[in-house]
Formats: sequence, C-alpha cells, structure tokens
Amino acid sequence: MTDTREAPPSVDGDVLTPSIRTRAKRSVFWVVLTGFGLLVVAAVYLLRGSSDAGAPPLDPTSPTPEGSKAVVEVLRSEGVDVVTADSAADALTSLEDGSGSTLVVVDNEYLDASRLASLVAEAGTVVLIDPTFATLRAVSSDVRSGGAAGGEAVDAACDEPTAERAGRATVENTYRIDGDVAGCFPVGDGRYGVVTVPGDTPITIVGSTSVFENGTITESGNAALALGLLGTSDSLVWYLPSLADVEADAPPTIGELTPGWVVPTMVLLLAATIAAGFWRGRRFGPLVVEPLPVTVRAGETMEGRARLYQRSSARLRAVDALRIGTIDRIASRLDLSRHADAGVVAAAAAALTGRDLRDVRAILVDAIPRGDADLVALSDALSLLETQIHTLTDPTGRQTR
Repeated sequence: MTDTREAPPSVDGDVLTPSIRTRAKRSVFWVVLTGFGLLVVAAVYLLRGSSDAGAPPLDPTSPTPEGSKAVVEVLRSEGVDVVTADSAADALTSLEDGSGSTLVVVDNEYLDASRLASLVAEAGTVVLIDPTFATLRAVSSDVRSGGAAGGEAVDAACDEPTAERAGRATVENTYRIDGDVAGCFPVGDGRYGVVTVPGDTPITIVGSTSVFENGTITESGNAALALGLLGTSDSLVWYLPSLADVEADAPPTIGELTPGWVVPTMVLLLAATIAAGFWRGRRFGPLVVEPLPVTVRAGETMEGRARLYQRSSARLRAVDALRIGTIDRIASRLDLSRHADAGVVAAAAAALTGRDLRDVRAILVDAIPRGDADLVALSDALSLLETQIHTLTDPTGRQTR
C-alpha cells in the first residue's frame, strides 16, 4: 500500500535552534584563526627562546643587539688579540699565557666572586661590567651601589683620559665611592656611572651594558669609551661566566640524579601509548542504528527527551519540536496542505477561532521562551489552541458552522 502522507508544513524562517552541523560550520573560521594564532605564538616563542639561549647578553661572538661582536671586531682590526673564555679556568689560562692582558668580566649569575681575585692577580687591568652586590664587596669596600640612573647620556666630568675622549656616555647603574676611588660620568648626589679602583691591577667598574652592546655602542660616546677601556694592551681576555663555573660540590640536580635509561623509556612508553590509541581508535567506526530488543512506550521516550532538554537548557529546541507537531496536526484538521507555510496555518487558525492573528502567530512562530516557566506557558498555549481547533472541526476534518 502506498503511503500518501505529505511532508510536514514548513516553518516560516529557519528553526530557532541551530543544529550541530550549523554550529560547526559557524565555528570553523574561529577554530582556524585560533589555531593559526597559537602557531604564530609558538613560533615566536621558539625563535626568541633559541635566540636567547644561543646569544647571552654581551656575548663577544654574537651579532645580536645585546651582543658585543662589534667592539671585539674593531679591537681585532686595531691589532688587539682578543680571546674569549666561558669559564674561570679558561680565563686564568689565557691570562697566564699573556703578559699584562686586559681582563673583561661580564658579571652574571654564574660569576663566582671568590675566583675573581685569582683572575685579577694575573691581569694587567680589569674592566668589570655591571657587577652584582657580592662582586662589589669582593672587589673593594670603597665602592657601593648607587642605584639606577635611567639610561641617559651623561658628561664625563673627570680628568681620566679615556672618559675625556668619550665626552658623553650612557649611564644605567651608578656607584658611590670612598677613599682613593675615582669616579666619572656623575649623575648627582655623589653617584658615578664609571669608577676606577686603584691598585697593582686597576679595576674599572662600568655600570652600563649599553656601552658595549651592538645595538647602542654608536650612541653618544659609548664606542670611544669602550675602545678606550678595552684597548689599553695588546691582548684582551673576554670572560663570560657560564655553567662551567658552578661549584662542583653543589647539590646534584634532578637531571643528574636521574638514570640515563629513564628518559628513553618514558619516550618509548609515550610513543607506544599514542600508537595504541590510534590502533584501538580505528576499531570504532560510525554509529549504527539498530532496533531495540524491547518496546519503549512513546510516553517514556517523550519524558526522557524532555529531561535531556531540561538538563541542557535547550528550550528553543524543545519548543521547536512542540510547534512542528502542533502545526502539522492543525494543518491536517483544517484541510491545508502539509507544505503550507506556518504563517498560512496561523492565519487559518486565527480565522477559525476568532483570535487575533498576532497572538496565534506568536504561539506558533514568534514567541521565544526565556525560562522554564515561559516554556510551560507556551506549551499550554499550543495545547489550548490545538484543542480549540479540534472542538471547532468535526471528526471528518471539515469545519463546523
């Protein structure tokens, strides 16, 4: 027997609740944009991380703005033999091989102040760049930290020949001095940007890294000051402390205590877990619709769906389901085509019941529930409208007059 039932009437406009596929299509752009942004952030982070790891500040071999390759190359072109050292042992060996060499010490977290005295004893002159409090105490009790100066260019204002030739230089950190210590580039209140501690091995303390950095060495008289301080002898040892200077008797790190087989084993287990996930994942294909082995009453199905809607607050989807069913049944009662527009069904229902068209259309199409109470009220209104239609039509589907 051929099924002559027609399709349900179309609702005016799109269904209020978007489907999962519609939501996925709308979110594709934002997903792609977010993924691209994450890739850009990761790339920038990796590039910056690799740049920082490979080029520490004042690295004499680094061409980056924070490196010091420019001043080193100029010194070499003027005949100065520049040797780089990344440990106190290497620096001491280079100083012992030379005679009256200039020692440049870049103070960082790896510098051991207790080893500095042995290096100073072997050098002809020492240039100490931006030392820490501990290093200052180890060098001289007549030099104290004076705080930051803001990185402005300051006049030399002293009789030291190198400072006079430079004229002006950038001052970042300052020092207060006592005794025979000489100061240049004053910033007021007894603070100086460059100080010199006299002795068998004179030590010049420079509080500004900008004087030696590639990116700022050309500003003011930074270049003249750097070349004047570092070019006083035919040989220069540039000492940039590193992990090699960490005390050997320091407590071992977790990495040092971890056996060598642990990391490869963890990597292997992780790879096996990922492979197992892909392997087991392939066994689950698309969902298959199968008939249930028992009969489920329509009321139970309706109640279960209603509870799902309630838990997810899917009021729009619930009211869409109610309206579609109501419009379908009203259209059948009024002998309208199943393809009739919801507006046509609303007009026919309003004409039959004598109710205002706007009220009927609001019930069937326009009203949007804002809460559970509104949803219940709209459901009651749909039921009442359908009951009125049934009352005004006879069982054969024709209208009663």
